Amino acid sequence: MIHGFPCGTPVLDFVGTLRARRNAEPREMLASPESLDAWFSESGIVDGDTRCEPSDVAEAVALREAIYTLVAARLVDESYDPDALALVNRKARKPSAVPQLTWEGRRVEATPQQALSSIARQAIRVLSGPEVC
Repeated sequence: MIHGFPCGTPVLDFVGTLRARRNAEPREMLASPESLDAWFSESGIVDGDTRCEPSDVAEAVALREAIYTLVAARLVDESYDPDALALVNRKARKPSAVPQLTWEGRRVEATPQQALSSIARQAIRVLSGPEVC
């Protein structure tokens, strides 16, 4: 396993893929298409390979930073950054990963865009749900 999942909520663990964020040299865990593929699979967002490209990594990092910005604002009861809010909502409007029933059980296959949509939707649930501060 490449990635850690200490939060118990995939979207918050996604935000944590920039480790030691406040240090002078944070550690980027989404540094390649392979690391993004691994995160999608290890997090349970998808089963199998999403076949990410470098452009998907750039989109994932942008989404992660937008979610971080929204979570940080929520924690201190500030207004949401309009650009971060627009990005999360735009990603959430796209089709998300969909589970399928197979003889072996449940299986989720998705494109990188569908996986990112699933993450954006989770962010919306977390930031608008009953457990929010």
